[in-house]
Amino acid sequence: MQRYEWLDERVDEIIERYESGQSLREIANVFDVSTRPIQSRLHDRDVAMRNGGPAYTQLANRRDELVEAYERQRSLQSLADQYDTSPVAIRFHLEKAGADPISLPKTTDIGLSPSQVSVIQGELLGDGCLHSRYDGACFFQLSTTTEGHARRLIAKLPDGFFPESQPNTFTRLNQFTDENYTSWIVSSRPQPLLQRMYEEWYEVRDEKNNRKIVPKDYHLDKTALLHWYWGDGNCSIRDSGAPRVSFATHGFPESCVEHLQSEVDRLGYDNYAVRQKGIEDGSGLYIRLRDYDARTFLDDLRRSNTLMAYDYKFPVPVKGGE
Repeated sequence: MQRYEWLDERVDEIIERYESGQSLREIANVFDVSTRPIQSRLHDRDVAMRNGGPAYTQLANRRDELVEAYERQRSLQSLADQYDTSPVAIRFHLEKAGADPISLPKTTDIGLSPSQVSVIQGELLGDGCLHSRYDGACFFQLSTTTEGHARRLIAKLPDGFFPESQPNTFTRLNQFTDENYTSWIVSSRPQPLLQRMYEEWYEVRDEKNNRKIVPKDYHLDKTALLHWYWGDGNCSIRDSGAPRVSFATHGFPESCVEHLQSEVDRLGYDNYAVRQKGIEDGSGLYIRLRDYDARTFLDDLRRSNTLMAYDYKFPVPVKGGE
């Protein structure tokens, strides 16, 4: 397990920063780690934890400013992001305030729930990508050789997020096997939320194509973990019968891989990084779970896998004397 022993040498600085008013997230960013090792060291030293935070109010008390913002062309999703709620709640309070969201200025904005955002984030950790058009609008795209994966995304994300004609297919020759293979491609309609995500998930580069990264404040959840594993996860079985679970992260910068390691660890799965040679644009590092937590990982996610095209990624334990 990544214990971040080097943090112990700077624990006095951590305490000083926390007691001066810095948040756990701010301190974690300074040391380029997750909040978990920071919080555990504060607890170990019996530092009194703050329970402060922003004041709360009912969204009904903000209806006038909601209407004003929406009439200025603000989208339902952007307002939902501002107030940490859902587009459904924003629409409800607009209607209660006497506004008609249907007749107000419309955008192509389609509200996404937090779990649906997690689906997209999990796909971005794998083969999913965001494309920025010349006008700044952004859309999501996934190309996969698994038809069920593409169709599952269409089913999980809101109606209208993808055009009705999708998925599209493209067949080409595999240069290594001399056999044809088919890719299933889904491309979303442009969304304001995706534009904001692009700013967080991509590094703009002048001499090369923009590179996908992992935001420093990104928190991995089980929904994103499952979609990440579907797309870029793998499970092989050792001669001993022990499962070996890994995630292909070699295209990400090293700092992003380290952040993902800390997030996987936070979810309870001990892991380590393995370097892959021959990677020119990326860290060359991929993440592998320790054997004992690979078993736990498979047990935790196996019942959540309803995509039988990936059943091979979820081997089952041998019971008793079998």
